[in-house]
Amino acid sequence: PLRQFVVVTWIAVLMTFIIAYWLLEDWSVIDLYDPEDDNGIQQQSIREPNETLETEIEGYQDGSIVDHVDATPAKPMVKPHLLRRWFPNHYQSIHNEEDETQHQEGNDERSEARRLPNYKMYRTQHIRSNEGNTSLCAGVLQILNQVTALLRMRSTWRVLIFGFASFTIAMNWTASEMILPPFLERRFGEDIPIYTIQSINLFGCLILPPIVGALTSGREDFSIVMPGLWIMALSPIFVAILPTAAGACVWQVVMTFGEVLWSPRQTSWTASLAPTGSEGLFFAISSARSVMGPLTDFLMGAINEKYNTNCPDCRDQYGHFCGNLSTENDENTFQCASVQESCDLFLDNKQQSCPLTCTECPSWEPTDPSACWYLLMLVSIATPISVWLFLPFLRGKYNRDENCYGL
Repeated sequence: PLRQFVVVTWIAVLMTFIIAYWLLEDWSVIDLYDPEDDNGIQQQSIREPNETLETEIEGYQDGSIVDHVDATPAKPMVKPHLLRRWFPNHYQSIHNEEDETQHQEGNDERSEARRLPNYKMYRTQHIRSNEGNTSLCAGVLQILNQVTALLRMRSTWRVLIFGFASFTIAMNWTASEMILPPFLERRFGEDIPIYTIQSINLFGCLILPPIVGALTSGREDFSIVMPGLWIMALSPIFVAILPTAAGACVWQVVMTFGEVLWSPRQTSWTASLAPTGSEGLFFAISSARSVMGPLTDFLMGAINEKYNTNCPDCRDQYGHFCGNLSTENDENTFQCASVQESCDLFLDNKQQSCPLTCTECPSWEPTDPSACWYLLMLVSIATPISVWLFLPFLRGKYNRDENCYGL
């Protein structure tokens, strides 16, 4: 199975690389008549009737003048009538806001130039410098200047603080991969559907974010993030109270619900703070907690070793439990065997049973099944508390909230 896993993983990596290299393309979409774009307004006001498409959309990329000969009309992904049918209230509210904005700006001399959106798409042209190769010292100095300019931005520190504050709650994901499988397998046997239970989080994160996003679109970011952090941080208590497969399922459901509340909102909040063109850099900064990954793996291994011990004496060399009684060699010898081979485990009589779990193994030392999950919950709570402490700074204003003081 391990070899198959490695082979399939490499095949998936190679196929992903082929798809990304040969099939994915980089396109830019602009609105030629965007009223919020100063360049677009200026071009609206001075555009002559006989100007070509190249003249209309020049200067929209990196402040340079580029002729996009291959620009084509950009079709919307969702038709307006579908939006009106799916989200009638939101659709109507958007149009009401637009009508009010146009009414308030009726006396503005620029309002006469406002038109319906005219979207165009073209292949993104990456501008490269024509200068010669710079020296190593100049390149290093340029990088240091960029890093210094980045660290001087207030929004950088807001994203960075939230990223490190969410380190402890992210341990729930690591625990789902490193603690939950051995916890279920060692205490309830090999027949437990471990990865089916794990897939609850996967399918929940695939299905729920669009639904939750549509229902909470009108709320302030941290009014959604904070409840999501608390829900996810407290979710391990269900496995601690009910250390069974059912408790693990409830944990996955509650953890997923909390995750779909705060994680997508963190992404949109990060994008709103990033300067134009630096969104990818800010996403990387928000994931700065990944540098603590080795520490998380070490902690998970220590928790498994102390609170979720293994039973190698009751397994074969492949890791399977010696759960079958074998009497092939001698009827008076009661030897336990796995599905693949005989084990060095013997019974005194037929009334005894071969172990199918670690809890049935004679040499296994019992541990408290709830201890590791209570510990995980206490560690996870550090994230919502830390975010709450920095909430005025993260929100960009020196107040928390009128509702429960921002909790």
